[in-house]
Amino acid sequence: MSRSRLLVVAAVIVVILLGGVAWSIGLFSSDPEAANVDDLAEAVAESGEGGTGEAITTLDGTWNVQQLEGVFVGYRIDEILSGIDFTAVGRTGDVTGTLTGAGSTVSAVSIEADLTTLESDNGARDGQLKTQALETNDFPTATFTSTAPIELGAIPGEGEEVTTEATGDLTIHGVTRSVSIPITASQQSGSILVAGQLDVLLTDHGIDTPSAPIVAGVSETAVMEFSLVFSQG
Repeated sequence: MSRSRLLVVAAVIVVILLGGVAWSIGLFSSDPEAANVDDLAEAVAESGEGGTGEAITTLDGTWNVQQLEGVFVGYRIDEILSGIDFTAVGRTGDVTGTLTGAGSTVSAVSIEADLTTLESDNGARDGQLKTQALETNDFPTATFTSTAPIELGAIPGEGEEVTTEATGDLTIHGVTRSVSIPITASQQSGSILVAGQLDVLLTDHGIDTPSAPIVAGVSETAVMEFSLVFSQG
């Protein structure tokens, strides 16, 4: 066999081996759908838990985040392995917080997520986040606190959606930034459903892009996403 053919065969074997390793640790698993209120409404309806079951006509009072199926705060970020693009997704259901409102206006929101329990399809990736990138050993939580009222305009009925923005202070990796997050809200079974996504430039929060021996590159921008259920009582 000629030298050139040997080199080609060797290259093919390397690609196959790398691909096998990637598949074995879950790097090419299909990423879950982005946060949305349709999936959240279905999860709440199926659980039979959460709110009072009565239709919401006003936001009066204080509403608390419920730790139900479909509730999470998380990230999705593009990675490159051997020239192949894929998306890594990690989420935690350990979310607490409150929403205070009156009429169809949200006057205040405060959310805290425990990043130490973030899980993706790859335990090795999750372990690395403890000491690099998010460095959750040193910065275990992410928080959002609104700094302006959120106007819904009208209370959406079940199966209806309203879109608006939530403006406030987002703290990740110990760094606080003022942000405006596009959100979608709805209601289901007497609970308020909220989902949203925000592009986050890692350097804005002092986050270095994570690295691993078989990962060729990681995007400098991640998507923070959340799917929340607020209920009273």
